[in-house]
Amino acid sequence: MMLRLGIVDFDSSHSIEFTRRLNQVGISRDQWVDGARVVAGWPGDSRMAPARIDHFLPQIAACGVDIVDSPESMLGAIDAVLVLSLSGERHLERAEPFLREGIPTYVDKPFACSLADAEAISDLATNTDTLLFSSSGLRFSDDVTHFQKQSHYGELHGCHVYGPAKRAEGNPGLFHYGIHATELLFTLMGPGCAELYTTYTDDAEIVTARWSDDRLASLRGNRVGNTAYGFVAFCEAGVIPVSVSTRSVYRNLCQQIVNAFKTGTPPVPLSTTLEIVRFICASLKSEQQSGKRVSLN
Repeated sequence: MMLRLGIVDFDSSHSIEFTRRLNQVGISRDQWVDGARVVAGWPGDSRMAPARIDHFLPQIAACGVDIVDSPESMLGAIDAVLVLSLSGERHLERAEPFLREGIPTYVDKPFACSLADAEAISDLATNTDTLLFSSSGLRFSDDVTHFQKQSHYGELHGCHVYGPAKRAEGNPGLFHYGIHATELLFTLMGPGCAELYTTYTDDAEIVTARWSDDRLASLRGNRVGNTAYGFVAFCEAGVIPVSVSTRSVYRNLCQQIVNAFKTGTPPVPLSTTLEIVRFICASLKSEQQSGKRVSLN
């Protein structure tokens, strides 16, 4: 069955990148994703990057997408929706009309920029028994999934992840580019972070965290110099450095989105997504308190 998808907000590059892969237009065949097609889109507005909307709109229309005047006008014409607003502060209001109607919903990263908003979105999905999930594509990078399949490394005792952490008003702290490294951290460590503290400078920040099983992990967000993604995994059978390429992440994320919509099973539990929001809020609180240790509980 070919799913009919709608997209909300065109101020993120994901609006065109996802559409190209799902509609198989203007992208190499190895990036194509089967099983769903973007049939309608609402350009929306933007507090962070309004000029992007006019830039991406004609490109999205050229992929065969019907441009509509309101999110509500897509109701009845789509099977699922992608909320792609650049700012996580917009996601509650954008997702609400679809979740109230029981329409399966993917919310782009960052899921929300406050725990109150994150819990409100989650509650809407729970109350209507509607599929909802959010994720950075970095979670599904070929390099990450390959590492996770290597059982001979043994137990993961901790890790250090790194990536860009450029900041922007509308996505405070690690909610902007830092969300990718944060998602990578939780992909490797799993849920269960108990406490953390953040050391911040204009050029970088380091978050040191303790999990409830006493494993330690850290995240370095870079704002100068090379801003590649990667991690070092401290395993039972070795210390494994891994560089993480972003080449496959849009394709792999779109595949996960389609699979979730078809099976009704999200690849990332909402409980993990809520913990990631708590983690970033705690990191920002620690930064504002000069590196004070902050509990996630």
